[in-house]
Order: sequence, then structure tokens, then C-alpha cells
Amino acid sequence: MNENLNSAEKVLKVLMVLADHEQGMGTGELSEELGFTKPTASRLLHLLLKHGFARKVPAGNKYVLGKSALDLGKLADRQIGAQLVPIAKPCIDMLRDSVEESAILEILSGDNALPIYRANGPHVVGIWLKPGTLIPAHVSPGAKAILAFSPPETVNRILKKTMLRYTPKTITEAKRFKETFKEIREKGVAFAFGEYNIDVNTLGAPIFNHEKKPVAAVVISMPAYRTRHHQQSKLVSLLKKTAAKISNQLAHYRI
Repeated sequence: MNENLNSAEKVLKVLMVLADHEQGMGTGELSEELGFTKPTASRLLHLLLKHGFARKVPAGNKYVLGKSALDLGKLADRQIGAQLVPIAKPCIDMLRDSVEESAILEILSGDNALPIYRANGPHVVGIWLKPGTLIPAHVSPGAKAILAFSPPETVNRILKKTMLRYTPKTITEAKRFKETFKEIREKGVAFAFGEYNIDVNTLGAPIFNHEKKPVAAVVISMPAYRTRHHQQSKLVSLLKKTAAKISNQLAHYRI
């Protein structure tokens, strides 16, 4: 039983469980999973409802995360980005200059990749995205690179979602993704060639913090037709060196 936890710990545990169950959970289910009595689970849910951190699903008696929890997650992403960008920017700019293609710093925001800094390549023809554009995790090499080194619960949360097929090259099967993650861990780099846009090729490498946890990724993005002009092994080498350099610098910070 977990009834000996203090109130704050109980609330946090409810939030964490709701975050892992997108379809929602009922009072009884929360009670059983967390080891709380039903009255305790009900009281905590109503407290979260009152402050917008949970909401009731219209059909049925289940609860999911509310707007306040989502807003808090967005704020956390912005704060992480605010600390990461000044550290990573010189390295991202140097990578852009070396490969003469767009270099990007991405983090995982919910179930998507979020570019938080972009150094555009020098070519007239390039890949352009509006600031703050969210990229579905299953078609982003940055997200793949992060997920390959993430805890199973994070990976499973992403993979249990319906993954849309954007091009014939889009991977939508969870089994294939898990095989891909194994390759990423072995090679230290992720690829997404024509998976989101058939005419765009991207590759990414993970960035780790002082605890050796993946917190971001470096991505190179280029038109597919221009990829053949590059020596892929050189691109991979420079990408991995850039990610490693940023990781080494993050080791001195608590990000």
C-alpha cells in the first residue's frame, strides 16, 4: 500500500499514471495501480480536476491529463530549450558550415519532435519549417535518436499511438521501430530518408546530459536530390562529433 506517502507525492503519482494512459483511467483503476484506497484516489482526482491538471473524458468515467498539465509540459520544454540553445548554438552553426546543409537542434515535446534552434544552410533550395513546428516522432530522426536511448515507458507511449503514413517510406509498425532503435543504439545515428516528405532526407544523433540521459538531438536536413553529392560516412561522422561535443559541454550543467 502507498497510503503512507505524503499528499504531494500522491498527486505526482496520479499525474504520472495519467500521463502513461492516454485513454484515461477510472477511480478504481487508479486505486488498484497505485495502491490507494478508492476514496483517496477520488479525492486526488477531484483536486487535479479543480486546478485543471486532469479532466473527465466525456464518454465514461475515466480521467486524462488536463490543460494545466499540458501547459506545464510546454513551459518545461521552453525552459530546457532556453538552457540548451546557448550551449549548443556554436556547435550547430559549425556543423552547418562544415556540411553546408541545414543543422537543427531538436527536443522531444510530448509525442513530437520540436526544433528549438535551426542554422539554415547556404543553398537557395533548402528545407524550411516555421518556428515551433511539431514533427511527429515516428518520422523524425531527432526523436528516433532520443527514443532509442529512452526508458521503455516513454517508447511504449509513443509506439502505442496510431502512426500516420506520410510517404511510402514511412514506418508505422511498432515492431520495426524497435528493430530500428536497436540499430540506432549500435550506430549512434538515426535516419529518416523520405519518411515525412519524400523529397527530404534527414539524419540525427542524440545529445546526453550529465546523467547520460538523452535530452535532445542534432539533425542534418537536406533535399533528397542533394544527398547523393555528400559522402554519407562524413555526414554521420560530423553529426556524431557535434552531438558528442554538446553532450560533453552539458556534463558541466544540470540540464
